[in-house]
Amino acid sequence: MAKKVSQKEIASRLKLDRTTVTKILNRDPNYSASPGTRERVFKAAEELGYDFASIRRPFRREYGRKVINAEAGMKIALEDGTVFDEGTCLLRNVSVGGALLARLSLTKMVLPLVNFTIMLSMPWQEGEEELVGECEVVRLAEATDTGEPELGVRFVNLTFTDKQRLRKFAAGKTGGA
Repeated sequence: MAKKVSQKEIASRLKLDRTTVTKILNRDPNYSASPGTRERVFKAAEELGYDFASIRRPFRREYGRKVINAEAGMKIALEDGTVFDEGTCLLRNVSVGGALLARLSLTKMVLPLVNFTIMLSMPWQEGEEELVGECEVVRLAEATDTGEPELGVRFVNLTFTDKQRLRKFAAGKTGGA
């Protein structure tokens, strides 16, 4: 039987206070820690084999999502701006915080092994400017019904106006194809 890893062990490895590790792992909404520290804590916990089922606060999305089916253009860009791959995807479960990308149709059908960003071009009504959303991958999954890959993404660098447009877009596409 594998040894149970404690939050104290994670804190010791990272030279952090145990309460810091506890608050980060429990996603305490009132605790402020840098994204780098949060990433280090979750990475160390995973490497040590921490049992995430013991966390008091399971993951909750910051924003509610709308179930939609809308085709979007998709580009995978490397840090230097070079386009690694492009194609289309189906937007599902969209919110101002992120989306689920399904039915990926890309030329290479692989993700780069270096840092990259996904750019989504979302269709709009006639006469409106297309919204291009920059995304980071937060989850890679397999569709239960088709076995195809799906990407959970988080939108980054959206303006207040972009968020309003995204809400309107999702509301207009609810349940549509």
